[in-house]
Amino acid sequence: MKRSDYFRAVCFLAALMACMAAARQAWAQEREPLEVYRERRAALREKLKDGIIVLFGNQEDTGSEAYQVFRQENNFYYLTGLNEPDAALLLAPPLQDRRSPYWKQFSELPREILFLPPPNPQQEKWTGPKPDLYDDSIHARVGFAAVQGVATLENEIRRLAPGYRTVYTLLPSAHASQMETALYKGRLEKLQAILPFARIQDARRALASLRQIKSESELGLIRRAVDCSIDAHLVAARELRAGLFEYEIAALMKYTFERAGCERPSFAPIVGSGERSTILHYNRNRAQLEAGDLVVIDVGGEYGHYAADITRTLPVSGRFTPRQREIYEIVLGAQQAAIEAVKPGVNLTGRDSGSLYQIAYEYINTHGKDRHGKPLGKYFTHGVGHHVGLDVHDAAVPRTTLEAGMVIAIEPGIYLPEENLGVRIEDMVLVTSDGYLLLTEQLPRTAKQIESLMQK
Repeated sequence: MKRSDYFRAVCFLAALMACMAAARQAWAQEREPLEVYRERRAALREKLKDGIIVLFGNQEDTGSEAYQVFRQENNFYYLTGLNEPDAALLLAPPLQDRRSPYWKQFSELPREILFLPPPNPQQEKWTGPKPDLYDDSIHARVGFAAVQGVATLENEIRRLAPGYRTVYTLLPSAHASQMETALYKGRLEKLQAILPFARIQDARRALASLRQIKSESELGLIRRAVDCSIDAHLVAARELRAGLFEYEIAALMKYTFERAGCERPSFAPIVGSGERSTILHYNRNRAQLEAGDLVVIDVGGEYGHYAADITRTLPVSGRFTPRQREIYEIVLGAQQAAIEAVKPGVNLTGRDSGSLYQIAYEYINTHGKDRHGKPLGKYFTHGVGHHVGLDVHDAAVPRTTLEAGMVIAIEPGIYLPEENLGVRIEDMVLVTSDGYLLLTEQLPRTAKQIESLMQK
């Protein structure tokens, strides 16, 4: 072996080992400190102090049917950091009325209980070992002083319910799938059977108000998801060329961010070229890239349960045509105007003159024309952005103004089916006390920067 070949091999091996070490470290850092989850549970008890709170984790398929990677329900994970199946959570705020006949009894009961399934050696043959309910170290590992078997949940609910007027849980959401809706309805019916006279209310709004403000440890995980996703977008831009298939770009990006430690895509990758660039959530990704087309690449990875959401629109041939550049720069101008308006107190949605949506819409509607000489506003067919966190479209209280600590994606677009031309640009922004921080700043945005990147 030549010395130069040997040197290159050593360098490659060192780089590979560094990547593997980084990936191992990434998995080790997946969860936030246990104290963070305790503080969140205390904050939720304070928000919902007139009732007990009962939440259920996601279930896992059994035996040979358990071939999907388990992922915890996001609200449950937000409060526990526990990515184990078939768990439940019971929170009991302090009684508000000292004259209550239950005051002394309830003051001695635990404020929070984590319920875990008992050991199941047969299931663990398929899915691996689970936290042992009876292990002396379980309390320190999960961050709960009280840990019980799930079989005791009903008794604990009955024991605590008389002191409260309300039971809070997760009710079916408007956007849930049929399967999720059936699951939540089944849990609701179970609670109604246990407490037939209780007032059962949805805990989602209270949880959303907490989740929309990100902690420092959450921001660290989001930044890692963003960094891995930026790397994937850079690789895609450099490899993009006519003749490839959309799925090849999606697969390359998925490989890049998962190798860096991401668990999975934060949503189904969108790689839409040509006429498909005008379809907002096109995710079939089966067509071949053709010279002269644009391709909308809306792809992000999930790291430590937290999502990234980034979109770039690239010219397959490496350079924009004059018309493509015109539309691209209008979208970029609209996005930049919206980003520069980000600060606490501003509305993300709505049609008032100061909202980020209206700022982007008015920019698009006053710059450029369609083939018929009409304004382009009607081709901006979706909202300007959304919150990002544990969900790629994260929980947030509707119609609230921006606050420091929120993370949002800003993504204006113009879609011209007559011209087989769609452009969307999406970046993630942290709202700060006096403005904003662009989390995706390292990824080229201007047409000139993109063309330069694609020539390398």
